[in-house]
Amino acid sequence: MLNQYFGQYLLNKGILTHVQLRQVLQCEQSVKVKLGVLAVNAGMMTGVQVEEIHDLQWAKDQKFGALAVQQGYLTSEQVDGLLKSQQEGHLTIMQAIIDKGYMSLSAVENTLMDFREEYDIRGSLHDTDDENKVIKALIDFSAAGDKAELLYNYVGLVQRNIVRFLNDTPFVFEKSAESEQSPRWLVRQQIIGDVPFSTGMLMDESTLLGIASRFYGEKLSAIDELALDSVGEFLNVHNGVFCSFLADTGISADLQPPNVKEMDKPLQLSNDPISIGTSFGTFEIILSLKD
Repeated sequence: MLNQYFGQYLLNKGILTHVQLRQVLQCEQSVKVKLGVLAVNAGMMTGVQVEEIHDLQWAKDQKFGALAVQQGYLTSEQVDGLLKSQQEGHLTIMQAIIDKGYMSLSAVENTLMDFREEYDIRGSLHDTDDENKVIKALIDFSAAGDKAELLYNYVGLVQRNIVRFLNDTPFVFEKSAESEQSPRWLVRQQIIGDVPFSTGMLMDESTLLGIASRFYGEKLSAIDELALDSVGEFLNVHNGVFCSFLADTGISADLQPPNVKEMDKPLQLSNDPISIGTSFGTFEIILSLKD
């Protein structure tokens, strides 16, 4: 997660544009090694066991290592060792930035030090509290009052679930005119219960196909029923994990079915959306709390 938030820091400081950052993350992603792969490579887990943990992550917002310990496949000491080797992943984004000619090695190193100092980061951002600390520097949900923390957790979970289910590295950025197309596809789902609110994703055609293809597991090239069902199911699975998180905190929540529609005119929003960038496109997260 350090790569993701360091990239957001570079974006927030105006050092990289969101197009440049997307290009960097495309290069970095090709050499990023996930914890499950490291565990199999070290002979600590089998491929079947890794897949079992991945399946559990469809229902629980927990790190791979925590679930592997719960299932008895790894010890805490083994997870710590794997995480230490994975922490070197921040070197890949540094190398990608240098290879693209966007920054010199010394400039990247100095900026990384500034990033760690500004956000008081000592490790590799495997702690959710550390993640939320960085998110709060990018997004202001203070108007939501005592419900603001839920919104910060929601956005953090969106980013983690993009990593888990779409195998991509997302970043938050300010909405700009750099989008390739006007977003006209809206995916929406209502969360009902103790804290009801509306969730949505607003995107263009290419981003919809990118999400649908990655979630379905095969390349989809046309906006058809399969593509629409796949992108709707991504939001449904994400919100299902969020509802599980709410239940763990004592908040009752349930989901209504998602729906996907093509709009013929711009969507009028009461709240500013949160722009999420990925290697395959950008989309807006729409959140609206209900009284």
